[in-house]
Amino acid sequence: MVTSHETVIVGGGIAGLACARRLHDRHHPFLLITESVGGRIRRSTDGTANLGAYYVRADYTHVNQFVDRGRRIRRRDILRGVGTGSFSRTDLPLVMHIPETVRFLRLMSEFRRHYSSFQRDCEHTSQQVVIEASSYLRDLYREPASEFIARHGIKTIARTYLAPAIHGTGFTGVDGLTAFSLLVAVLPTVIPMFEYTFRPDVLMDGFERHMSVDSVTSIARTNDGYSIQTRSGAIHAARNVVVATPTGVSVKLLDLGPVKQPISAHMFLVRGTLLPPWAKTLVTLFPPGETTFGIARQVDGSTVFCSASENPDFGKYFAVWTVVEHMAWAPAFHLVGDALLTCEQGPGLFVVGDHNVCTLEDAYITGLYAANRILDRRVGAP
Repeated sequence: MVTSHETVIVGGGIAGLACARRLHDRHHPFLLITESVGGRIRRSTDGTANLGAYYVRADYTHVNQFVDRGRRIRRRDILRGVGTGSFSRTDLPLVMHIPETVRFLRLMSEFRRHYSSFQRDCEHTSQQVVIEASSYLRDLYREPASEFIARHGIKTIARTYLAPAIHGTGFTGVDGLTAFSLLVAVLPTVIPMFEYTFRPDVLMDGFERHMSVDSVTSIARTNDGYSIQTRSGAIHAARNVVVATPTGVSVKLLDLGPVKQPISAHMFLVRGTLLPPWAKTLVTLFPPGETTFGIARQVDGSTVFCSASENPDFGKYFAVWTVVEHMAWAPAFHLVGDALLTCEQGPGLFVVGDHNVCTLEDAYITGLYAANRILDRRVGAP
């Protein structure tokens, strides 16, 4: 039996929920099909820590409406690995290289202005169109980050601040990133960031009954829309489909063409006694070349430990320890490369998420864009 819907949203991560929230607020009918709510926002089983997307920035206009913000993570709270086994949390490099610091801050200021306009525009225009329409954004999206760093003479800042920030939170080195991805990733150096607790009850308020717990296995074009089949055997017909799954899943459901390369990571919740110097700071970000990405001490005394390995040597960091929970993200996201996906893949067919810009807020905005296009399409229908 086929059930018909005006719109089907596939995936209940932040982008899919954003689309559902906007459609619900505009009284547009939809069905949300998802295996779980939150996607890569994943809270530990005991509710004490995030084992997925770890922080929000102060400028997350949309996402911050649906989280409870926790501790602010300040620069002085971060121990940075600067290579050769040494770590620092002083701002001495900024003082010793004032011309370079000034150049970096000017670059970030200029980028923030363009990026804020980009986010506003993307609520009603696809990311691809907005980026390609701006010579500034288009050039950043195509330029390798390493070339951008060399061209602007910020190598010391990149080595002491940007490289550990990218490796510790993006699980990769600077090589392979575009200048655009680099600048987005290091915005927390100039914009406050906070730990948080996601509030799906607030985001989903009023449309919980429009959700089906299932997994979509195929999407096919029909004469008047799309046919969606699920693992449970259900078949849904829809005029509009919004695919809000991780990039790798979206590739399996649709012919997307080139996408950015995947990055994997393992998140652990550990209880135990940290060794110095890790015990004396809130967050440690490790430099490229290390298999450990980051360590974050929690309010209750536990530790979030992020690694490239599923079997890290905890003895290097803890005197005693017990692994409470392990979350394998394979992949965590797609970040390496300069592939630029279009959101609207066909009439009424949208792909949303963090495939172009890897933040919670930008993923949310893609969901808003898809919803706005669907609402515009309904208004314009004969």
